[in-house]
Amino acid sequence: MTHPRLTHAAQGIAAVLLLMAATMKFMGDPGSVAVFTRLDMDPGGRYLIAVIELTAAILLLSPLAALGSVVATGVMCGAIIAHVTQLGLVTNDDGGRLVGLLVIVLVCVSYVLVSRRKEIPFVGSTL
Repeated sequence: MTHPRLTHAAQGIAAVLLLMAATMKFMGDPGSVAVFTRLDMDPGGRYLIAVIELTAAILLLSPLAALGSVVATGVMCGAIIAHVTQLGLVTNDDGGRLVGLLVIVLVCVSYVLVSRRKEIPFVGSTL
C-alpha cells in the first residue's frame, strides 16, 4: 500500500536536490568541476549530467513522475558507482556529504518508482 503524501514528499525532496545539483554543475561549482575532472568528463559530461538531472527533476514534479523516478534512479546509481569505483566516498574533503545526498535521492526516487510503478510507460501496464 502506498501513501500519496509520502510519495509526493519523496518526489519533492528528490526534485529539489536534483535541481540544486544541476544548478551547481551548470554554474561551474569548483566541487563539481573537480569531480568531473577526476572522471575525465569535464565539461561535456558535467553539462550532460546536469541536463539529465534537470530533466528528471522536472519530470518528478509533473504527472510523469514515474518516468522521472526511472531517470533519476539511473543517474543516482551511476553516480554512486563512480564514487565507489573511482572517486571515493569522501570527495573534496566533504566528509561523505555528497555520497549521503546521493543516497537520499536514490531512496526517495526508489520509493516513488515503487509507488508509481503502474504508471511507467511500456512496463506499468503489464503489472
